[in-house]
Amino acid sequence: RPWGCYGTYIGGTSSSVGSGQSNTTAILNGCSEAGTAARICDDYSVTVGGIVYDDWFLPSKNELNLMYNNKNALGGFVNNYYWSSSEDGTNFAWLQNFFNGDQSLNLKGDSLRVRAVRAF
Repeated sequence: RPWGCYGTYIGGTSSSVGSGQSNTTAILNGCSEAGTAARICDDYSVTVGGIVYDDWFLPSKNELNLMYNNKNALGGFVNNYYWSSSEDGTNFAWLQNFFNGDQSLNLKGDSLRVRAVRAF
């Protein structure tokens, strides 16, 4: 999925742990484009034992790095790039490489993997 809204500065996103939910909200408020990384995560819902969990979001840069550092315990990752919710200007956002742990900027219009998370 693309991060979305290439050429548009959303603003208000952070890289810090604990900011993924507010980043996702800022992205959704500033970008009406369908099928974006943040929208996919926000729309995600799963029901377990009759309980609906629908409070998912796109993790921030530092949250995603914590996930990389614990990827074996979490499971389900492939050795590829994943979007974070941390923006860097009108054309770029941060990603995490789940092969080697590198974090770098990438064009918002490129399609990368996403991993929805939720706070608990």
